[in-house]
Amino acid sequence: MSDNADKAAKKAAKAEAKSVARESKNRLKRITKTRSHHVRTTNRVIKYGTKSFVRNTWLSIAAVAIMTITLLVLSATLVVTNVMRTAISEVEDQVDMSIYVKQSVTQEQMDEITSRMRALASVSSVKATSPEQANRQAIKNLIEKNNITDESHIQSLYEAPNKLPWVINVKVRDLKDTSELERFVSSDKSMKGMLDAKVPSYADEHRSTIDTIASAMNKIEIFGLGAAGVFALIAILVVFNTIRMAIFNRKEEIYMMRLVGASRSFIVAPFVVEAALYGVIAAAISGGIIYTVIFSFAERIGHVMTPTLDLMAHYWYYAAAALLVAGVMLGVISSLLATRKYLKIK
Repeated sequence: MSDNADKAAKKAAKAEAKSVARESKNRLKRITKTRSHHVRTTNRVIKYGTKSFVRNTWLSIAAVAIMTITLLVLSATLVVTNVMRTAISEVEDQVDMSIYVKQSVTQEQMDEITSRMRALASVSSVKATSPEQANRQAIKNLIEKNNITDESHIQSLYEAPNKLPWVINVKVRDLKDTSELERFVSSDKSMKGMLDAKVPSYADEHRSTIDTIASAMNKIEIFGLGAAGVFALIAILVVFNTIRMAIFNRKEEIYMMRLVGASRSFIVAPFVVEAALYGVIAAAISGGIIYTVIFSFAERIGHVMTPTLDLMAHYWYYAAAALLVAGVMLGVISSLLATRKYLKIK
């Protein structure tokens, strides 16, 4: 009878222990689902991550420095390419093609030919200057250039025979493609009899300048993005090693956390927070530097900087958000790689 009683008592004790364990587990689940628990957990994670950041001061400074350089190179590349695009647009807006037409052509004939030119898909605007207007402008420029003040000399200039032709100034939508306009001038029947002896100008010199600027912009963009990629890789390696050192320094603490049942996310999160702090600080420093430098030297660079400055001034929050996201992503990716490799948690 005593043996049966002992077995029954043991069985009852086991059942009670299972019931208590099940109730504790359910209670723990209810607690972990509460908002206050999430707040406390988040606070602890941030606290541990910040402590680790301060604890590894020199490693943290190195990581922040290399991430700052990465973000600076990337930002400078974007600013320079945007300025060069503005320069190209300004040059394109100022450039037009000059087609010279005989002085004997009437206003009606000129109106007809300019109307047909405006109908070309590649042409954005057409303006015709009469021989009289061209003559007056040429004399005015001559007087200003040579500082002529003698009235009789000026009068003789105006009375001299006008040998200037009509000038048709044409702006095309793409300076790299003037083929449609050139075909029109060379093949149109009415144009053949109107063309002056002076050869039409298709802005070859300006086109060469634009090509040079565009080529330089492409090279700067490729070099800048390449340099930013190299520094980003270095930053990932530095942060990776910093997080690895932090894991080794907290080996015993991590072991104790695992013994008391801490989840994987709770153990990994402080390292992610630490690496994200690197990115936040690097973004703040690089943003401050790039804005200070650009706005300090803007006047020396000239009006070509104006659109970029306006963009940076009015949409600074987008620039700040982009730097912040880039910096945090560099840190988070590095920390996740490090914790996955060196923090073996089942």
